[in-house]
Amino acid sequence: MQTFIDGSSAALHAFAIAHPWVAPIVIWGTAGFIVLCPVGFFAFWIWDGRLRPGVAALVGLGVTQWVCHEAEQLMYRPRPFVALHFVPLYPHAPNNSFPSSLTAFAAVAAVVGVLVWGRLGLVFVVGMVVVGFGCVYVGVHYASDVIAGAALGAVCGAITWVIAGLPPVARVLGALERRLPPGRRYRSAGRVAARAAS
Repeated sequence: MQTFIDGSSAALHAFAIAHPWVAPIVIWGTAGFIVLCPVGFFAFWIWDGRLRPGVAALVGLGVTQWVCHEAEQLMYRPRPFVALHFVPLYPHAPNNSFPSSLTAFAAVAAVVGVLVWGRLGLVFVVGMVVVGFGCVYVGVHYASDVIAGAALGAVCGAITWVIAGLPPVARVLGALERRLPPGRRYRSAGRVAARAAS
């Protein structure tokens, strides 16, 4: 079942067919952000020195994978290139289109990134938007698949971030941080002190 917003998917595909030179830019840009999101998050996490962001993101990805799998069992939707009978601009299996799990994973990084690093974390929000747009542009997802995936990933990321900050979990993470190599431990302590002073 398509929603009113999914008319944009067909219009975007029509644009892609009329302007074939744009497709490589979108595909490579999407692929770049698919790599940038996990690599960038890992780099930020190492720089930050705390365990909470990494734990929240990793658990969030696992929860998001499970939620997306359950959503797929509840609703089946043929992918746009199957329903509308065209060749996608990027090869993909003709399986369930709903929701966009790739966008959901990017949303976990986006939400945790913004909660941890504020404006610096917005780079992951940009990554999520680019990934979602690319999925629609190449014809493997509807716009509503992407919106649903982003919402699911954002909720899962926010929940795991909150859970990772609960006192019992925070105590365990704090004890583990004290066992980290000195350089990383000092960075972590310095960032905590800076946040407390601000």
